[in-house]
Amino acid sequence: MAASPPPLGAPRGRAGTGGGGGRGGGGGAGEGLRRLPVGGGEGEGGGVGEGLRRAAERLLLPQGYPESVSGDYGSYQCWDSLQALCSTVTGTLSTRAVLQTVGVGDSAATATGATLTWVLRDGVGMVTRIVFAWLQGPSLDCEAKPPVAVTAGARLRGGGALLLGAPPLARSAVAVAGGATRAAVAVHQARRENAAEVSAKDGSQETLVNAVGLLLALLLLPLLEGRPWLSWVLVALLVAAHLGCNVRAVGALCLPTLNRPRLRLALGGALRGSPAPKPQATPPGGDVIGLPVPGPEEVNPREPLLPGFSTRLRLHLGAPLHRLVKSVAELRKAAECGTRDYLIVLRPSQGWVGVGLRHGAPPDTPLRACAHALLLEELLGPDLPPGAPMGAALRRLQQRLRRCPPGSVPWAALAESSRLWDDVIGPAFSRGLANAGWLTHRHQLAPDEWRLDWAGLEGGASEDKPRPQPHPPARLISPETAPKRREERK
Repeated sequence: MAASPPPLGAPRGRAGTGGGGGRGGGGGAGEGLRRLPVGGGEGEGGGVGEGLRRAAERLLLPQGYPESVSGDYGSYQCWDSLQALCSTVTGTLSTRAVLQTVGVGDSAATATGATLTWVLRDGVGMVTRIVFAWLQGPSLDCEAKPPVAVTAGARLRGGGALLLGAPPLARSAVAVAGGATRAAVAVHQARRENAAEVSAKDGSQETLVNAVGLLLALLLLPLLEGRPWLSWVLVALLVAAHLGCNVRAVGALCLPTLNRPRLRLALGGALRGSPAPKPQATPPGGDVIGLPVPGPEEVNPREPLLPGFSTRLRLHLGAPLHRLVKSVAELRKAAECGTRDYLIVLRPSQGWVGVGLRHGAPPDTPLRACAHALLLEELLGPDLPPGAPMGAALRRLQQRLRRCPPGSVPWAALAESSRLWDDVIGPAFSRGLANAGWLTHRHQLAPDEWRLDWAGLEGGASEDKPRPQPHPPARLISPETAPKRREERK
């Protein structure tokens, strides 16, 4: 096999035997030429294999791989390709069953009837896409893992005995969820602002896998003719493999951004972790000791794949005023027990905690407020271990929360939790998150769009500060109306 031409500017000549060929003796150029394959023997086979490998890399992998993508790219793509293969084969078997259902091969069936059935199937799918995106759209960015795992079974598109309406429902739902979560995963995997290329190469890999799946299905279809029991056994095996590969693919992701499940696990690990020095706030300009917070590598494998599990409270982040309080007296209490940037109200008997975010608060307010609410949820759970950081103060707070009468709000415990969180635990936890490798400048906590204004308050009401107005304004503030409101205030 002839050697490849040297790159532009490199010395020309054949790969030397000995000290270097042609004018390429010695130095880096000569070493590069000596690595070129020479004709005959194992070198030729190795050259062909190396050429094919490089061609496959250029076709299927992002430029600069593996440095241009995250460390979990390889394992995720392998499992994702396997589940796509199972999905393609199962989809082909399902299409065969659907065609038999609409009358293909039946002399009594009419083309009009089959057309109407097919149009009905597509119509159901279109409506499902719109409704699913409306219902689940906000959670697709914040909880990319659960939609992938939960809709894994939906990708199987149903079987021949199922109604024709069920497969389009499942396929359309998973098309929306899969497309949206694939974009979120591509943004995570891109390391050189190359999310578009990562997404495009993922599409190329899926196309190749689908082609292999179709060829495999073509080989299987003649063997399944007249054997419905074998078809069901094969579909069941493919379903199990598909779900298993999806779970493994999702488990391979290591996302450094914080959503609610990951923030809950990180806070729980910090509060119930190994003994650590007591964190304490220092004067402005000093450092704050960070809590030992679990990192993304420890938290991601434990993230629940089904939403709603391992939660004790329903958290409404960015709640409107009418959801937070029921009277002016409760509003005053919330202002006294809250912080400068948010109000927090806990109703343990209802299993609900609400956080009202202040308009114009710093960008990190949703993260701090959500972590504060999750702290209350953690304290409503099992007793803290003896060696827990801030254990004595938190155990006292835990007992006060548990003694709250049914139907009431533990205002005193909320005030104590706000003080502890603002002065000690909050700054230490924020520092611990940064030290553990979490991205704290952006989050995926999905706060609601409501922002509150409460008049006459700076950091919460107190005895010597003005009380809030009877009905402080609480309304939805959009980016378009915010500049106009600021001008009116001036």
